[in-house]
This record gives sequence, structure tokens and C-alpha cells, in this order.
Amino acid sequence: MPYITSQNAAITADRNWLVSKQYEQRWSPSERTRLKDITKRYKIAWNGNTKRVPWNTLMEKVDIIPTNMVATMAAAESGWGTSKLARSNNNLFGMKCSKRHCNSEPGKVKGYLHYDSVKEGVNAYVTNLNTHPAYKSFRKSRAQLRKADQEVTASNMIHKLKGYSTRGSSYNNYLFAMYQSNQRFMAPN
Repeated sequence: MPYITSQNAAITADRNWLVSKQYEQRWSPSERTRLKDITKRYKIAWNGNTKRVPWNTLMEKVDIIPTNMVATMAAAESGWGTSKLARSNNNLFGMKCSKRHCNSEPGKVKGYLHYDSVKEGVNAYVTNLNTHPAYKSFRKSRAQLRKADQEVTASNMIHKLKGYSTRGSSYNNYLFAMYQSNQRFMAPN
């Protein structure tokens, strides 16, 4: 939970900064550099022109993933952190690696991404949800909640995750039931 909270705090700081800059006419060199860094991290094309910033795409991608949603998914995917993949690769989410980006190291589960720490794995997972084309509908749903001035919580986002599992909506139902039955162990969200 602390890793998810930390990652969401960093995302919130970037998002709040973007909101504060959205209607600015003047940009300092350090502000341009920060914006360039954000667009790079979120895989957003931007040519550096501050008069043509892709605000809609930025606001759709630079947003939190509900803490309890991430915790529920980590628990579901890793057997509460007991799976070999979680213990050997610090990969709580079953994230696979592509053939060209897959290094096999002794003691690691082959075919899956491995991280130096659980924190690094959590950060990679959140980045994946916020950038991968497969989760565009998830991000659009989250943006719609924001526009409607509704809170982005685990209970209203778990079912928005389309294309995450080959099991389809039955997997989302499983996650939601797991989330509901374990709410007493989680912080509010």
C-alpha cells in the first residue's frame, strides 16, 4: 500500500501542476523541461510548442489508479504475494515481457518482467495502465468520472478495466468480489 500511495502522490503532483499550467501564456525553460519529461513518461507526442499542448491526452493519462484497486489486483494476481513470480521477480501483476525485451536471469521466472523491488514493479504497473493502448477505455472512463466531478475509486473503476484479462468481465466480477470481501483490511478508497 505505501508504494501505491507514493506513486499516486507523484502522479497527483504532476496532475495538479498540469492543471495550474493549462491556461498559462508564459513558460520558463524549467517548466518546458518538466512538461517534456511528463509527455515522455506518459508516451504522449508533443513537439515542444506551448501553444499546442495535448491537454486532453495529458489529463486522461496523468491520473491516479485507485489504491485499493491496485492492491486488490496485486493480491489476485500474486496469491497475496506468495506466488513464485511475486517472490522471484517482484512482479505482483503477472506482467509479461516481450520476446525482444526478455532477459532470463537465474532464479527469475522466464517470460515475465522482473523488477529490483516491489516498488519498481508497482510503479511499472501503474505506468502500464496509464500508457498502454489496451487500457485506453479504462482511462477514458476515468476521465469521464473526473468531468462528472465524481471520485475515482476502486469500486467505480474495477469494472471499467476492459481487455485486461482473457476472462473478460468474469475477471472483473472476481476482482470486485475480492475487493468487497477485503475492504476491512484496506484504507478508504
